[in-house]
Amino acid sequence: MRLRPWCLACSIGALACGRSQASNAEVEATPRPAATVRSEAAQPSFVDAGNWAAKVGGLLDQPVRAAPVSPLAASHVHSAVMPDDGEDTDEPVLAGRLVYRVNFSLPASFRDHRAAVEAPAGELHVDLSRSRLRARFVGPGWPVPEGSELRLRADLPGLYLFDGDGGRSLGAGQLASWFEGQTAARPAASRAAIRRDWGPRAEGPLAGDMMCALLSEWSNQPREALAYRCEPDALPPGFRIGPWSAELTAVVPLQLPRRTLRADDREPPRALPARRLTNALLDPTPLGQLVPSRASEGPPGASLVVENRSSSRVLIIAQGVPVGWIDAGSTLPIVGFTPGWYRIGAVRPLGILRMPPKLIRVPGQLTIGRAEAEPRVPASGPNAPDAGAVLEPAAGTAVEPPAPE
Repeated sequence: MRLRPWCLACSIGALACGRSQASNAEVEATPRPAATVRSEAAQPSFVDAGNWAAKVGGLLDQPVRAAPVSPLAASHVHSAVMPDDGEDTDEPVLAGRLVYRVNFSLPASFRDHRAAVEAPAGELHVDLSRSRLRARFVGPGWPVPEGSELRLRADLPGLYLFDGDGGRSLGAGQLASWFEGQTAARPAASRAAIRRDWGPRAEGPLAGDMMCALLSEWSNQPREALAYRCEPDALPPGFRIGPWSAELTAVVPLQLPRRTLRADDREPPRALPARRLTNALLDPTPLGQLVPSRASEGPPGASLVVENRSSSRVLIIAQGVPVGWIDAGSTLPIVGFTPGWYRIGAVRPLGILRMPPKLIRVPGQLTIGRAEAEPRVPASGPNAPDAGAVLEPAAGTAVEPPAPE
């Protein structure tokens, strides 16, 4: 299994066999690397649960840092719409612990073959039995707070969610809007694709149909729409949700007390991730390796200040490289650019175009979306903004600054 160091550390933290309660596993990760070089896809590894600790050897001793978390307040955990008390026993149940490595596929209009670095990937850690599933988002590449946890059951649509706001039930299809960070009451949806060309087959815990249930909720589709793509005794070796591509990299068969997979508010995680997600994906050093379309004079380490006035979370892409996630209503300074003009645009988490690539001057400012009650600032005249500013008179349409002579 070929994983980046931080990915491997996350896998170890989540897959440690000594932790019997999956809901209480802490999410761990190392600081993101200074520069991530493109590499081949990781190969899957299927590990016997009894010998797993011996196989990883001294890797367990590698230093890791805890992901940003906040104490869990009981008042923030709401009772599930449907309690799962039928699963509240210590009866051992066959289960599987899976690790999917996930990458964001850029739209064609954003790609740049000259890009030498890429943003960190993410991992999806899944514990599942024949009728229950828990999934955790691990790694800085996700558009949701790291450590967020989903809990599903086979007999009911919808799910129970733990994130930075606490715990609550989500109805059928609401997971897609949560994933996009929607602040307005607008449904979100996406396409889902499941690979079936190969995959581990086994009796008992490897419930592939539970993975299809998760992907149905994620893409806002009825569960029966994807059920035919999964088999009860086989795991999907990969899947796609909108622009997200996942490859199965590890499987650990094990036994868990039945209550550790119940799909409601009982036994919540000990801590929750940060409440909001607004962060740069690259440190200044790798960001400085981006080559501008046209350089300009100025000291290195220039910043682009991005304000997101739209109703959903957005991903900022510069010169074909994702550089930052920004929540609706938030502002993010992205520091480390070489001064110059860059092709910069934005997409929503499920791949919908928010702003096509435009030439933007850095240092400068960029506004995504526009407050409805706020009039547009003229692009010229005594009240005009600086040359690096970009104004958006309508959603997804930016006014491009003039190219230098």
